[in-house]
Amino acid sequence: MTRRRIIFLIALAAVPFLFLMGVGSYHLWQSGWFFYAWWPMALCFATAYFLAWRWQKQMHKQVADEPPPMHYTDRDREAWKLIEERIRATDKVKIEELTGLQLYTDTAQQMSQELATIFHPKASDPVGNLTIPEMLTVVELAAHDLGQMAATFLPGGHLITIDNMRQARRAVKIYQRATQTFWAASAVIDPVRTGLRYVASRAGLGKPLDLFKDNVFLWFHANYIRKLGHYLIELYSGRLKVGAGRYRELIAEKEAEQSRPVASNEVLVVNGDSPRSAEARAVTIAVLGQVKAGKSSLINAILGERRAVTDVIPCTSGISRYELKAPNNFSRLVLLDTVGYNQTGPEMDQFETTVEAARESDLIFLVSHARNPGRDADVKLLNDLRDWFTDRPELKMPSVVLVLTHIDLLTPAMEWTPPYDWRNGTKVKEKNIAEAVHTAKEQFGTGISTIVPVCSSGDPLFGIQEELIPEITGLLGQARAVRKP
Repeated sequence: MTRRRIIFLIALAAVPFLFLMGVGSYHLWQSGWFFYAWWPMALCFATAYFLAWRWQKQMHKQVADEPPPMHYTDRDREAWKLIEERIRATDKVKIEELTGLQLYTDTAQQMSQELATIFHPKASDPVGNLTIPEMLTVVELAAHDLGQMAATFLPGGHLITIDNMRQARRAVKIYQRATQTFWAASAVIDPVRTGLRYVASRAGLGKPLDLFKDNVFLWFHANYIRKLGHYLIELYSGRLKVGAGRYRELIAEKEAEQSRPVASNEVLVVNGDSPRSAEARAVTIAVLGQVKAGKSSLINAILGERRAVTDVIPCTSGISRYELKAPNNFSRLVLLDTVGYNQTGPEMDQFETTVEAARESDLIFLVSHARNPGRDADVKLLNDLRDWFTDRPELKMPSVVLVLTHIDLLTPAMEWTPPYDWRNGTKVKEKNIAEAVHTAKEQFGTGISTIVPVCSSGDPLFGIQEELIPEITGLLGQARAVRKP
C-alpha cells in the first residue's frame, strides 16, 4: 500500500471524529460549559508537556548510561568513555542541525580520528592503514542496527520522512495562527475568561509536539553516536577484519553462549591439547596457587572424583587439562591445573606457564590456604599478571575468584559439621570463616572479583556446590566475553 493511500485512509477515518469535535465544541459554547470543559483539556496538555519532557530525559540518559559490551578490553573501555561524553553532549546540539546531513558527517570524521588516536597513539596518520572493506563494514553494521532500531521503536518510522518531521511543526504553527483569530473574536465577547483560557493554551498542542519532534532527533543522534562509536572500536581493535557477515555470526554465537547455563555432572578428562573446534564453546578456568594450597583437591572436588594427584610434592609439570562436559549440551568447563609455586612466587618459567594458562582462560581461580596468612606471593602474582595484560591492551584479563581452601581446619579445628552460614552465623566456626574472608579481602583489595571459602578435601565437602559452582555460573557471561569474537 502506498503512502498516499495510507494518508487518505487515515484522513477518511478522521472526518467523523473531527465532525463530532466541531459539533461538541459548538454545543459547549452555546450551553456555557465550554469554560469548565477547557480546564481539564488544559490539564491534559500540561501533563503531556511534562511527560514528554521527562521521557525525553529518561531516554537520553538510558542511551548514555548503557554499559559497553562485556568483551571490551581496558583500552576499548577507555575509548568508550569518549563515546559516552559525546552522547551526553547531544543536549547542546541545536535542533536545526539534527535535520541536516553535515552534522552526522562531521561527527563520524571526528570520532574516527579521536578513537584511532587511542588505539594507535604513535602513528602519524592513525586512520591511514585502514582498508576500504573495513570502513564499509563499519558503515554497513551501524546502518543496519540504526535501521532496525528506527523500525522497532519509532511507530510508522518507515513512512516518516525528514520533510514530514519539519512539516509537523509547520502544521502546529498554522493551527496556532488560526486559533489566534478565534481568541481575538472571543476576547471581545468575554475578555476575562478568554484571557485565562489563552494563557493555558500556550502550553497546549505546540509544546508536546515540539518535544516529541526534538526527542526523536536527539534519540536518533545519540544512538547514531553509540552505534558508530561501538563499531569503530571494534574496527580499531581488529575484530572487524573478518567482515560484516562473519562478525554477525560470531557475535550471535557469543550471545548464545552467554545465555546458555552451565550444568554438568559428567566428567571427561582431556590429556594434551584438544582440537580448537572442540573447545570453541568451552569455558576455561586456570587454577593457580602456592604449593599445598589445595589446588588438586579443589579440582577433584569440582570434577566429582579423584582425577588430579594430591601428593605433598607437586607432580604436575606444565599444565594439566581436565574437562567437565554436559551431555546434550555444548557448554563445557575446562580446568587448567598449573604448577604450584613457593612463598617467594613463581620462577620465570613458572610465570610464563601461568601467563599461558591465564591467556587461554576465561576465568582464574586463585587457590589460597585459609590458615596461611602469607599471601604476598599470591598478591605479587596477580599484580604481575595485571601488569602483563596492561602492557597488551588488546587483551582482557579474566576475572579472578579467590578460593579459600581448608576452612575445616579453622578454629575450632576438631569441629566440622557443615553447612555453615559464615556471612550471618553466630557460631565460632562461622565467625572465623568470615574473619578469614575479610582478611583475604583486605590483602587483595579490588584485584579479585569475589572470595569463596570451601572445604574441598574434608568429609563432607562444603562450598563447592553451595557457592563455587553458582559463582562460575554468575561469572559465565563475563568469562565468555573475555575471548574475542
